Amino acid sequence: MVVAIIGLLVSILLPSLSSARKQAVASVCLSNLRTFGAGMAGYMTTNRDVLVPGRLPKVDNCNTWADIAGGRKFRPTFAAMMSGEVGAPPFEDPLACKTDIDRFEEVGDRQNYSYAAYVCPEVPDWTDERNGSYGYNYQFLGNSRLSDPANLQSWKNWPVRATTIRHPGRTVAAADCMGTAASQPPGSRGEYENNSRDPTLFGNEGFNLDPPWVDPAGGEMAILDGGSPARTAADPRHRGGANVLWLDGHADRRTLEILGYRFDADGAIGFQGENSKWTGSGDDLPWTSDTQP
Repeated sequence: MVVAIIGLLVSILLPSLSSARKQAVASVCLSNLRTFGAGMAGYMTTNRDVLVPGRLPKVDNCNTWADIAGGRKFRPTFAAMMSGEVGAPPFEDPLACKTDIDRFEEVGDRQNYSYAAYVCPEVPDWTDERNGSYGYNYQFLGNSRLSDPANLQSWKNWPVRATTIRHPGRTVAAADCMGTAASQPPGSRGEYENNSRDPTLFGNEGFNLDPPWVDPAGGEMAILDGGSPARTAADPRHRGGANVLWLDGHADRRTLEILGYRFDADGAIGFQGENSKWTGSGDDLPWTSDTQP
């Protein structure tokens, strides 16, 4: 009888404990994003109102680099770029060149985050700086890819000044990102792999967060290099919603539908959603070179 009662109590309590754990993890993730928000604000103050770039472009094996918290870093992502303002170094030993190898045997442009502030606790193994758990609205806030590799200042949409964003409280800055697996039907999305470049896997190109509406012809997305295009999207990993940092610094959880994403018949996330929460102006447009001021 006692064993039966204990079993009954366990069966009643386990779902509650699981729910409480998920809520606690989601709260830690929101705290991480709010810390990013403070880091972005500090970066803007330090850099004369310029928003952080998505990732510095590659020029050669030792360029471009930036001084971040902890040392000089080759091609830092948005998260590492504002690490001085966040107040936590992202890497134990940042590398200044792609060809350098750290003590974890990672190369200079594929290092792993060493500190919890840069990794969503729901996916604690997503530590690769390229295949990260948090993505940035780079297309509208800091697309620092080069349109002309010979012109080292031909950034596609950077620098972007915060004063040009008309609705910061309604503009996505960063969020949980599932990577280019978003382009696949749910049943075809593969498990995360550190250092992978497979576009079908969760987390691939995760630092690049594509908005709902992307233009495969004249626009931009995480993978658009002459092969099959692949877009990223926010990840509803927290009880059916994605944690989102808005540009004014507040963070909350939203469903993909509210963020503007639309689904193909097979469940993959399509190319044409609704972008009003991403552009900064409230306009519903994809990013192309023609739509930028």
